Amino acid sequence: MNLSLDLANHPGRLFLAAAMLPLLPAIILAITKTMRIRLGRLPALLAIAAMLGAAACSIVGSWKLMHEPAATAWAESADWIRIGAWKPDRPADTLALGYRIDVLTALMTSMVTIVGTLIFVFASGYMAAPPLSSRGEGLGVRGDLHPNLAPSPPTPLPGGERGATFARFYLFLSLFASSMLNLLIADNLFQVFACWELVGVCSFFLIGFYTERKSAGTAANKAFIMNRIGDAGFLIALGIAFTHFGTFNIQDLIGAFSGGRPAAISQEMGILMGLGLFLGCAGKSAQIPLQTWLPDAMEGPTPVSALIHAATMVAAGVYLVGRCYPLFAPEVLLVIAYSGMLTAFVSATIALVQTDIKRVLAYSTCSQLGFMMLALGVGGWVAGLMHLLTHAFFKALLFLCAGSVIHGCHHEQDLRKMGGLRKRMPVTAYTMLVGVLAISGMPLFSGWYSKDRILVDLLSFSFDNFPRPHHFVLFVVPMIVVGMTAFYMFRLWFLAFAGNPRDPQVHAHESPVVMTAPLVVLALFSLGVAWGWPIWDSEASQLGHVLEKGSHWDRGSDCSTHLYHQVVGGLALGVSLTGAILAYRKYGRGAPTPEQIAEPRGILAEKWYFDR
Repeated sequence: MNLSLDLANHPGRLFLAAAMLPLLPAIILAITKTMRIRLGRLPALLAIAAMLGAAACSIVGSWKLMHEPAATAWAESADWIRIGAWKPDRPADTLALGYRIDVLTALMTSMVTIVGTLIFVFASGYMAAPPLSSRGEGLGVRGDLHPNLAPSPPTPLPGGERGATFARFYLFLSLFASSMLNLLIADNLFQVFACWELVGVCSFFLIGFYTERKSAGTAANKAFIMNRIGDAGFLIALGIAFTHFGTFNIQDLIGAFSGGRPAAISQEMGILMGLGLFLGCAGKSAQIPLQTWLPDAMEGPTPVSALIHAATMVAAGVYLVGRCYPLFAPEVLLVIAYSGMLTAFVSATIALVQTDIKRVLAYSTCSQLGFMMLALGVGGWVAGLMHLLTHAFFKALLFLCAGSVIHGCHHEQDLRKMGGLRKRMPVTAYTMLVGVLAISGMPLFSGWYSKDRILVDLLSFSFDNFPRPHHFVLFVVPMIVVGMTAFYMFRLWFLAFAGNPRDPQVHAHESPVVMTAPLVVLALFSLGVAWGWPIWDSEASQLGHVLEKGSHWDRGSDCSTHLYHQVVGGLALGVSLTGAILAYRKYGRGAPTPEQIAEPRGILAEKWYFDR
């Protein structure tokens, strides 16, 4: 049987190929590094070619899947380990390895490969700047790792070490991408957990990439340990699932819960299993109280930050909640909703006072992840996962634009020292403005479609539970966060790009085309990835319709809530515009005074004392 016939009969293998392709450069680079072979810029070319191939496979596979009937899913599996009859009334159990491709998996795989390819291309220019380890990146951090820990000064690398460092970077980056893609296509929780841990260890290597800095190593340790706390809950959930059902297969578990709680498990154990799964997801997706590692992850190179915050690690938690949605009891979903609401609010308040360009975006990511979890918690399956997809594009854009600013300003990250960059870095400035408009939920930008849908689902949930008016806070608080998001994002843009330079020692220049071209492509995605027809109707989003095709559990808005869309859309737009106007009045008109952008103090500057 030839390869084309295999793909004709098993089109899901396109996604398997997409997941395995980035592993090839990782293996090659590991071997050459062991043999101390210098490859120059070849590691970047190998990694980019592998990601391009993965993107092509996933796009072709997604196109084929979208033209199949609505209930279609592609799956294959093979037995891996057989466990003997450990109970007299139960036959031998089998641990299988396999993949399952449905609409959600196809969309997520396409997103990860497209965004990953653009980040890989950007990194080929960003990481080539000499010398890699003497960058000032991350050195503006003020006490986030520990109140008394100052970042360590970097030590320049000898010239001969640059090629080896470049290879090490793309080795870890490729392994990171492959681990995430294998996580997405896995058909069972055991396989998910194995890839989950690979994603975690890759993040450890990449966050602590600048090994000569103690602060980078501390941040990597913090991320790794905080995620292990969440993974303890994941392991408990795995144990409960296998004990009661004898399988890790996600579809088998969903089938057992399809008619409500199965007789094989008590209500208490069902809730405990759901809470364990969510604890694992809370660690990966930086939900309260496990959110403090994500801002510290800024110690890694900016392309790593873009990959973690947009396409890989933090997306894994939200994705798994959506993938295993029927396994969560109503009580657990309410916990997910309130955890998401608190994360969105607390993180947004901290972002209001940040002066490091990357940390504003880091806390913004925490806040937007809270929005996604909140939507899933109230039954808005389509809305939460749609926001996960749209957010990936505009957050990757924002981080890469921040990286372009850092590169163009010779590794300066302090917003208080910038200003006037619009004239010297026009491509970076205006592509970043697209990202700011998208995350602020301005009409016709991708974030508008998904954020409005979330808010509609929240209002619908509040009305459905109107006899218990305390759930109305799940709508009011996120609406306030919408205004705060617009404020701190426009504040960032005005401080960096508007007015005149505030520090004469900061000499800026536009980044090379290998870095600006990915920005333009991501700006186009950030604008139109959620468009439908008519584009001015947020309910007509084609991305939303595709997700609806793969949704069996959405309890959010439906066609009867068209009035909700009009009311909520108008209210959200008014709140966003208010935040943007306030930011303009304070930071966009003329030159902000030193008092307006002074070192922040108080509870927000101390990040609500979570670290302390």
